[in-house]
This record gives sequence, structure tokens and C-alpha cells, in this order.
Amino acid sequence: MDRWRILKILLLSSSSLLALPSAQEIYQTSIKVLSVDKIKFQVKSEMKSGTYTQKQIFSLARVGNDSKSSSLICFLYPKSIKGTAILLKKNFQESSVLVYFPSLGRTRLIPKEKENDEAFGLGLSFAEIQNKTTKLKNLGEFSKNSKIYYKIEKDLAKEKTIYIIDKENMVIQKMSIYKNKKLVKEVFIDSLVMFHNKKMISKWHIIDYVKNKETLYSIDKKSITSTFNKKIFRRNAITHCKP
Repeated sequence: MDRWRILKILLLSSSSLLALPSAQEIYQTSIKVLSVDKIKFQVKSEMKSGTYTQKQIFSLARVGNDSKSSSLICFLYPKSIKGTAILLKKNFQESSVLVYFPSLGRTRLIPKEKENDEAFGLGLSFAEIQNKTTKLKNLGEFSKNSKIYYKIEKDLAKEKTIYIIDKENMVIQKMSIYKNKKLVKEVFIDSLVMFHNKKMISKWHIIDYVKNKETLYSIDKKSITSTFNKKIFRRNAITHCKP
């Protein structure tokens, strides 16, 4: 999940006498703080809706930086979607999403009109996984439980996202997604883990108010590695999606 979207370090002045940093500066810093240039790990998810529960296991691999990157999500469980792969390619301002369906034996490019569809129960759409950004607005600061937070707004067509960012460590704590001015989804960052002296998300959960469901995610810490072959990001390689 790119869903999982994720995060380097700039020093921002904490003096109230200075002007607030721009929304773009705050957002980019919070994203970079949790960013690792080459990483792979396994994720367990549990979706709850009423009395119904669905569990999934998938691996996520990423290589690259802010301007150019490749991410691969490979589903391992349940059996009905095992081997399904989502390949995300980003090159500066351009991006694409390829999905391999083992049941059909073919790879499909997700068209722009389908980018808002949810990605296989991940709790996020293809567009949200790509983390497309446009206009960012700094809504200011506020304090809660003796901590100070930035409040940033990202605007898309008929959609906006409010980011709550911890000012001290520059990590996104919560994302609230609105469509047509209605709150439809919230993403909460629950815990972090250190990898190669960088922070990364280890647990998070998503509440979907429209579909009345909650999805919890946790990374298997023992599975985190930076040792893997970059060839897995080739289009013809995703048909052999493996843990």
C-alpha cells in the first residue's frame, strides 16, 4: 500500500515569529521522512464490516526516489487473488498502473477513468496509492495533548484531503478524504519502525465511511529487506509475482 504510500529531513523553524513554511514544503518533508529508496516487506491486512471479516497478505516492493520510482504489490492470500500484481510506475509528473490478473493470464493498464476504483480491498484507490498531488494549502497549526500539528489541504477535482502532520517529527498522523464536501475515508498512522536509520510506517488503519468498513494493516518486521532483484519491476516479470 502505497497505499502505502511515504516520507527525508528538512529543518523547519519552530519560532512563532517566523512565517509558516509553505504547504508544499511541509507536505514534501512529511512524505520524505518515511521514504526508503529500496525496500520490500510483507503486509497482513484485516478488513471488518459488520460481522464480516476478510484477511489478506501481500508483499510490497519499492525502488526509486521522489521523481522516479517503481512499486510492486503482490497478493499472496487469499487463494482467490493469489498471484495478482499491481505495478505502479512514476516518472516525474507521469505515472501508470498495471495490474496482472492470473485468472485471465494477462496484464491490464488501468485507465484514468478507473483510477478512483478501490484496489482489491486495500482500502485505497489506484489514484490514492499513486499519491497524486496538485494544489496544496497550509491551513495553519493547532495543538492537541501538548503536541503541535500542521494542517494541510490537498485539492483534486471534486475531492480534497486534509493531512494532519506532527510538527516535531514531521510525520503524517492522519489523512481525511472528502468527496463533494462529504467525509468518506480516514487513514490513521498507528506506529513506526526504524529501517536503515529511517522511519517507516509499521501499522496503520483505514476507515471507509461510505462502505462502512475498517481495514487494519501491519508489516511483518522480519520481512523488511533491501535485498531483491530490480527486475521484478519489469512488465513481463509481474506475471511471476512472488513473496
